[in-house]
Amino acid sequence: MTKSGTTPPKRDATPRISLVGNAPTRIDRSDEIDAAEIVIRINNTFGHGSVTGSRTTHLFVINCGGQMREWLADPAFVQRAAVRQADEILLPIHPAKDGLIVPPLTDDERSSPDGRNYTQEACAMLAALGKRAAAVDVRHFLTASAIIGYERPERAMSAPSTGLIALVWALETFDDTIAVHGFGFEGWAGHRWDRERAFFEAMHDAGRIRLSPVI
Repeated sequence: MTKSGTTPPKRDATPRISLVGNAPTRIDRSDEIDAAEIVIRINNTFGHGSVTGSRTTHLFVINCGGQMREWLADPAFVQRAAVRQADEILLPIHPAKDGLIVPPLTDDERSSPDGRNYTQEACAMLAALGKRAAAVDVRHFLTASAIIGYERPERAMSAPSTGLIALVWALETFDDTIAVHGFGFEGWAGHRWDRERAFFEAMHDAGRIRLSPVI
């Protein structure tokens, strides 16, 4: 029984979909993750090739600010196993979200090193590798922003994490229970980890995801 006294939702014994975060873990969940039909990873793909398995079908990589700028300048980025393996590479920050900020961003703000959206450059780099790449719909960013407390994008807002946007996308894309691994809800201070954790836990209680603890 759940805390509310209702029967807990039925969960798939071996979920068809795994979403793998980047929290360090000592627990080897490679067999379970690799058994999934869909394996979604994010950014630096902690444990890929070891404790979090060796398969990737969808890879989310952050496409704004300094991290993507570094990857664009690094020839080794496109040689990464997860990049070469992924059937689809997804960029979580659609450029259209900047047009929703009031008052509008100035040209200097749009082109600043930490604020620039590199969707076009990232897609071109990945297309040259023969990879299918695209920004997910702006509604996924807006939904993730609402989860962490923003009715619309704002200047200097706390950013929804790549992992949260990936989960929002996966919940809309798939009806199946999603096995979630490697989310410790801590790290960069620019995310609202407490609100993200609350959403993941709510989705777990509702039976939409199966959230594994990070140990």
